[in-house]
Amino acid sequence: MGNTKAKNNSKNSKKSKQTAKTVTSVQKQSMIEYAAVNILCLFVFIAFAYIAIMSFVQTSVFDSANYGSEVILYQTDNIALNILFTSLFTVFIFKMKKHCDFFAKVNLKYMQICLAAFVMIVGLVWIFSVTSIPAADSYNIYETASQAAKGNYLSFQNNSGFYNSDFYSGYAYYNFYPFQLGFVFISEIFYRIFGTENTMSIQVFNVMCTAAAYLGIANITKLLFKKRSIEFISILLLAGCFQPVLFCTFVYGNIIGMCFAIWASYFLIKYFQTNKYLLLIPCAVLLVVSTLAKYNNLIYLVAFVIMLIIHTIKAKKWQSIAFALAICIAVVGTSNLVIMSYENRSGVKLSNGVTQVMYLDMGINDSYMAPGWYNGIALDDYRNAGLDAKAGNAQAWSNIKSRMNYFGKNSNYMIDFFSKKITSQWNETTYESIWVSKVKNHTNELNWIGKGMYDGSIGQFFELYFNLYMQILFIAFAVGIYFLFLNKKTNIETVLLPLVLLGAFGYHLLFEGKSQYVLTYIILMIPTASFAFECILNGKYTKIKEFVGKLKEIPEKKENEKA
Repeated sequence: MGNTKAKNNSKNSKKSKQTAKTVTSVQKQSMIEYAAVNILCLFVFIAFAYIAIMSFVQTSVFDSANYGSEVILYQTDNIALNILFTSLFTVFIFKMKKHCDFFAKVNLKYMQICLAAFVMIVGLVWIFSVTSIPAADSYNIYETASQAAKGNYLSFQNNSGFYNSDFYSGYAYYNFYPFQLGFVFISEIFYRIFGTENTMSIQVFNVMCTAAAYLGIANITKLLFKKRSIEFISILLLAGCFQPVLFCTFVYGNIIGMCFAIWASYFLIKYFQTNKYLLLIPCAVLLVVSTLAKYNNLIYLVAFVIMLIIHTIKAKKWQSIAFALAICIAVVGTSNLVIMSYENRSGVKLSNGVTQVMYLDMGINDSYMAPGWYNGIALDDYRNAGLDAKAGNAQAWSNIKSRMNYFGKNSNYMIDFFSKKITSQWNETTYESIWVSKVKNHTNELNWIGKGMYDGSIGQFFELYFNLYMQILFIAFAVGIYFLFLNKKTNIETVLLPLVLLGAFGYHLLFEGKSQYVLTYIILMIPTASFAFECILNGKYTKIKEFVGKLKEIPEKKENEKA
């Protein structure tokens, strides 16, 4: 008896220790965090529920008669077909529920390896099938970076006959867009190592970055939800997302920036979970590289700073607010250092470039492509002001005020303008992943894959597939946001990527828009969408079952009454 009591006491003491450890390890959500993240989730839900609904009603495609000019057409979707496909997909999902136990036993590490290998194979086959040559802005960067690798900085000088110099009235390209020198710097490293003859080294690196980005999303899903079934679903959704893979032909900073930003997000989420401040170092380095590659990734910086401020209030970790300040200085400072480096090497002092005010002026005006797409207004504001940013901003503000007055007097036009702008970006479901190489020249003759994608049945299949895939993803993401709130899983970790998506939605709603700008954000929906699928599969649906049961009882009651 004495031994039994002793054993029970020891067990109880162990349990109490374990309980105490568990209690202390769980961080309570502060009211500020709860309020902030749920308000953000509300805005995310409204934005993407609207996109999900519109994906059933209207889609946007490139006008085949003006294909090279990126002219967007709006067409009514086949709503019946969309509902049928969604219904069949839902039935398929519930049928697969029976096999969830089998899928849960799959080695997820092997699945991640297979995912990376699959992306690499498809990506490499694609880029070598079409061997795309840069044009427009990407060629300006190629020209500058390849020449800089040889010690030639002529393209920094005005009236030097650089690529497309007439379009810029002889002014050097980087007088308008000095932020592009971040990607010039990255490109120059590649051309110094692999040679300047072509851009295939960067295209191959794009493929590698896409595979790494997909692995980053899979690992973020694992960090956030810690459930094998959700991670499994995310890997399947990633394997079905081909747009970023096809976009690897574009010699620009989009894909590289996406990859580094996703892994920066991974380390920030891990910091929020562990409070290990050393994780902030790779987070900062990765975000700096990301914004050098693509300056629009300042959207991630803003999201990071917001969540770090909330974390400071929640956890009383003043290192978070210090890091928020440090990362702002690092990101902006590194970009400026790169610009100064090229100024010193070329001996040319560059202008400050087109400002965000001028981009806003462009983003709220019509374009021959689609509402708010490129229309040359920002460039004109700056060029007409003699490359004087202050004078250019004054002109842009005047234009913006005039435009806002017009919106105020024509509310129906304003609603139509922004509705079409949203649709042209988020519901052009190829996101220019095929367009971006189809309109270019090619080093080699296209093989059957390239021809089939551009003008054959392969391309037609993928355009249909992308439309249906994005419908499901938009719906699942919006539902996932709802389930996060319903299951009280909204916090600075689970809402970080949705906040980035909200930033992308808001920024490109007001500033310059293009569907290719949205492409690097679509995979950020996958962790939340995967959570939605898991919730749907494991729902009890007691009220629905009760309702169905009552419907079944009606014929039985009628038979009994007849009897």
